[in-house]
Amino acid sequence: MEKVKMYKSVTHYGSFKILCILANQPARFTEIMFKSELSPSVLNKLLKDLMSLDILAKDGNNKYYLTKKGERILELLLQLYDSI
Repeated sequence: MEKVKMYKSVTHYGSFKILCILANQPARFTEIMFKSELSPSVLNKLLKDLMSLDILAKDGNNKYYLTKKGERILELLLQLYDSI
């Protein structure tokens, strides 16, 4: 079940946008929202899902960042998109 949830979460287009935004540096909710053009409710759900899967984490300054697992998933997604 965990793998199904992970698959659904990381293949959502909004999740890919979030991962790409955070690839360069940590960011706060508002910054991610404006850069991703996702609604606050959709962004909130995706961030919670990605954090529950240990793909993202949040630091003491309320900035989200990619975990090692998140970095690896983004790397694999980029390889997949490049091969299509």
